[in-house]
Amino acid sequence: MVLRMSQLLRSSKELRQEESPRPWRVARPAAAPSVTVDTPLLLLDAEGQVEGNVPNQPASQTTPLYQRLVQMAERIFAAAVQGSQLEGPSLVRPLKEALRQLQQDDALLAEMVRHRNSERTFPQRAANTALLSMRMGLELEYDERRVLSLGLCALMHDLGMAGLPAELLEAQRFTPEQRAQIHRHPLESQRLVQAFGKGFTWIGKIVVQVHERIDGTGYPARLKGEQIHEFARIIGLADTYEAMVHPRPDREARAVYHVVKEIIDLRNTLFDRRLVKALIHIVSIFPLGSLVRLNNEEVGRVVGTSRLRPTRPTVEILLDARGRRLSTPRLIVLEEEPMVYVVDPAITESVLYKQ
Repeated sequence: MVLRMSQLLRSSKELRQEESPRPWRVARPAAAPSVTVDTPLLLLDAEGQVEGNVPNQPASQTTPLYQRLVQMAERIFAAAVQGSQLEGPSLVRPLKEALRQLQQDDALLAEMVRHRNSERTFPQRAANTALLSMRMGLELEYDERRVLSLGLCALMHDLGMAGLPAELLEAQRFTPEQRAQIHRHPLESQRLVQAFGKGFTWIGKIVVQVHERIDGTGYPARLKGEQIHEFARIIGLADTYEAMVHPRPDREARAVYHVVKEIIDLRNTLFDRRLVKALIHIVSIFPLGSLVRLNNEEVGRVVGTSRLRPTRPTVEILLDARGRRLSTPRLIVLEEEPMVYVVDPAITESVLYKQ
């Protein structure tokens, strides 16, 4: 166990490059996006700021805020199925609310984690991917307009999956024909997005690239490196992380600790090293959403992380020292509990159901 923890600590430290806590955001190199963001869709004012003031939400309000974002994703998927158009401005307010909260703290990400065991739908997955993508945009020092544009693309990135037959989505193994069908769905996502209206054309050009990978092994066009828009690379990484921590018909959900380690191992091959670095800054040494065992034998879920003390996360205790499920989860901030610490960072979700 000590070896497993030290391996992730070493890999994460390499990505962090021993940086001091103060300049915590990842520097942005000169970007060369090939798609122009349609700023009128986001109702920018003359100074380039988003119109309308959206107040910060207290942490107690993150549940309805998260639900509003999921409901917006549901509207988008319903419009795609019905072939109806969308009004760009109506999509922006829940994204602006989410952005204000993400600028304040990571309470929305913690809320996303708390819904991890609920029934998972395409709209929920889209909302989760949008939240993580927007948080990565902040990490990369995107301005408000670009963060909102990124979130909008993420909400629509996988519309083409909704039209695939259930037997394909539930298949444990894909036939060559089924795999080809999966590889064509980004083209369907692009078609559906662009059917919303002329103002969405630029989003379609991004969502079709989300499943491309920097080494050219992605689909549908096997694009490489800078041929892939940075928005698509960010959403692709966020979507991969989101998919790996949830169960699929052919496997159980992976322990988040192992997901992060695998993504670190894929830097410079499937994913941009700089974007992986941004993700690691967000999920920390003990990833947000992971189950951990403490030295007092209690098991809990990481719902908050600390940049200054990454080995001392905030944990929501779910099982007591005897493995019994608590009727009301209890929060413990390890930064404030010097005698309590994580001893096992790779607890699987199945431990919650062994009652």
